[in-house]
Amino acid sequence: MKTADSLQIGYRDLLRMALPISAGTALQFLVLLTDNFFLARHSESAINGAGNAGLVYMTLETLAVGSSAALQIIIARRIGERNLPEALRTLRTGLLIHVGIGIGLLVVGVLLNQGLLGSTIQDPGIRSMFESFFSIRLLGFIPFSILLALNAFYTGTAKTWPILLVAAVTGTINILLDAAWVEGWFSVEPIGAIGAAWASVTAESIGCIVSCIILVRIAPDILTSRTLLTSQKLRVWWELAYPLMGQFLLTIATWTAFFFLVEKVGSLELKVSHITRNFFMLAFITAQGIQQTTRTYVSGLIGEHRGAELKLVLKRLTLLNALGMIILCHGYILYPKFLAAAFFTDEVGIEAMQKTLFVVFVGVSIYTFSGIMLSTIQGLGKTKRAFRIELIAVTGYIALAAALTLVWPQPIWIIWLVEWVYFSGIGLGSWLYLRKLDWNDLSPQITE
Repeated sequence: MKTADSLQIGYRDLLRMALPISAGTALQFLVLLTDNFFLARHSESAINGAGNAGLVYMTLETLAVGSSAALQIIIARRIGERNLPEALRTLRTGLLIHVGIGIGLLVVGVLLNQGLLGSTIQDPGIRSMFESFFSIRLLGFIPFSILLALNAFYTGTAKTWPILLVAAVTGTINILLDAAWVEGWFSVEPIGAIGAAWASVTAESIGCIVSCIILVRIAPDILTSRTLLTSQKLRVWWELAYPLMGQFLLTIATWTAFFFLVEKVGSLELKVSHITRNFFMLAFITAQGIQQTTRTYVSGLIGEHRGAELKLVLKRLTLLNALGMIILCHGYILYPKFLAAAFFTDEVGIEAMQKTLFVVFVGVSIYTFSGIMLSTIQGLGKTKRAFRIELIAVTGYIALAAALTLVWPQPIWIIWLVEWVYFSGIGLGSWLYLRKLDWNDLSPQITE
């Protein structure tokens, strides 16, 4: 039954939630692009080594991403049930969990950087930069993990403007410090490529502090009680979280492995892939906002016993996702040479980048639909099912990637065709599950 504070499902309402998340992702994209701009000016080894270090960082951090997605689903369900105190208890518990995750990831990162990860890199220059960069970058695990828990609350309550504000602060600081510490702008003594790592860690730490201040201002009740989730309700979080943690870890770990495989083919191919990663992030600007909105609306509407409205909401979200993708990524097929020339001066690099951009456009077009379907399954609380779908898709992905890099090395644009296989696998698996659902009879209980 709808009330004044019920979730509204008009296009404007959906955009009001999704746009701040997407804008925050856009700022992250701008930061990544700025990092690569300064690192590319420094040396090819700098951008490749730092790029691989960033991928390993995000691979490990996906454990916190999966946990935060579970927090988001539970908080959205409690808000749908008009139970704000329980939503705040979920957040308090989540913050403690994420501090623990951050500390654990920091320890694991230090241990892995004692030569184990570096030994997988063939080029000595890239290996040296990777190890130096990662030794600093891993200091961001604790503040970033906390920030993810706070974002889960903002997204779960459908009040996403703090995410945009924090992203703006973080992005601005990162860009300014990149310019100062990597190249010596503003009369600052430069420290080289590792300055980008220090810039990211500093920006994430300040962003975490700002987000905490906002939380206290908009939800002061977070400090008036110290109650946490009971062991039984903590078990509900874990049942949701561990498949998501496994799913996201598997996804990013496989993508990270892809870049390590490409490095075996050649330095040019790796550089093209890291630049392509930037353009992939551009597509995720829309996708991240829409997918997080999908999880909140699916979980929230079920909590409000309005499951019958989900099909309409999902159609609207899919349309918005497709429009956003076309607006942001149309250049991949309309003027790819212009985009490639911003990063390459030689014809070989420009041609390789052009062909890869077309492959990326088709891939993100598939993801426009498959990503929403998978997020719907997650929002339903069926996270184990989502993990199984992901497992099947990435198995085909990594097998084909290994074949195209190690067994039968191919041009880089051919290698990137593996994204078609991955996104199609997710879409097919999700569709096969969702087509059997009774949308008029969805249980509000969060169980697998």
